[in-house]
Amino acid sequence: MSCRIGMTTNLEQRKAYWEGQYSTLKDWQILAGPLSSKAEAQRKETELAKKYGCESHPGGDDPDYTGAKWYVYGFNY
Repeated sequence: MSCRIGMTTNLEQRKAYWEGQYSTLKDWQILAGPLSSKAEAQRKETELAKKYGCESHPGGDDPDYTGAKWYVYGFNY
């Protein structure tokens, strides 16, 4: 079984995206958040991906704007 960890400001949208990419997606969970900056979320994503041996891609698609609430999520597939 493989796993992925990512970050977003819109959990519902990201989950829907990944469900379209992986028909075997399961165990979706919020691992951290809300976090107050993209940089903080990126640090947490990197830390958790390394800890659990999951795939991740630094950067995230969401823009960083003042007041954004960031979440780090993970799932198996």
